[in-house]
Amino acid sequence: MKLNPRFSIQEYVPKSVYEKYGDKSVRFISTALIKADYQLLKDLEKHYGRDIICSINTWAFGGDRNYSGLRVEGEPYYRPLSLHSSGSASDKIFTFKDTGARVDNKKIYEFIIANEVKYYDLGIRRMEDIRDASSWIHWDTCWTPNAYTKMIQIVRA
Repeated sequence: MKLNPRFSIQEYVPKSVYEKYGDKSVRFISTALIKADYQLLKDLEKHYGRDIICSINTWAFGGDRNYSGLRVEGEPYYRPLSLHSSGSASDKIFTFKDTGARVDNKKIYEFIIANEVKYYDLGIRRMEDIRDASSWIHWDTCWTPNAYTKMIQIVRA
């Protein structure tokens, strides 16, 4: 099931959840998260002037990423209080479509910070510190003490 022109539900849920619920798995994922991930991808493509691939879960396309969106009890990386367990967080890797080269994660991190009000307005409230997430971007929709500042809270893992 396509959620927008660039993401499908399989990219947000592990294979086990999709096999059990199919396209109805969409009910487990935050709409704000999906919209923000899509907007970030479009913004990065405009910023770089190139097509970019955003990989969350890649199991449906023959890849090995299965736990970068929703995480469920009994599977690896599940933590009851993680925003991943409520479908409100995603871990993303960005690559240039034309070369397959990774987009510099530090530059993406800095791009998000420079535009944080935009992503805050889309529902993003926290992002994992670059020191802990040096090869991916983790963000989520958790309520934070920064709720009224329009600033994304940077958290350590």
